Amino acid sequence: MGLIAIKNLKHPRQLKERLRVEKELLLTSDGRPVAALVHVSADDDPEAMIQSIRDARSRLALSRVRAAVHQAGTNRLTPAEINREIAAVRKARRR
Repeated sequence: MGLIAIKNLKHPRQLKERLRVEKELLLTSDGRPVAALVHVSADDDPEAMIQSIRDARSRLALSRVRAAVHQAGTNRLTPAEINREIAAVRKARRR
């Protein structure tokens, strides 16, 4: 994926052409990524494109949660152990 600095957004024609060619660009500020730009052609449905991005972000978040659960070993908890943990947290919050 190509990179483009925020300061280069002052040149919309160049940006449009670059997006047409590269399809996706990562927008950066001070060298740090802040956004992804995605080319949308006349044949594309922009709403469907945005929904696809949201779906992908959701799947990525779920994968990260699952990896954290496995790393912490909490994937081996029984339902009874989970319920005890929930009850303990709720009791502590009431105090």
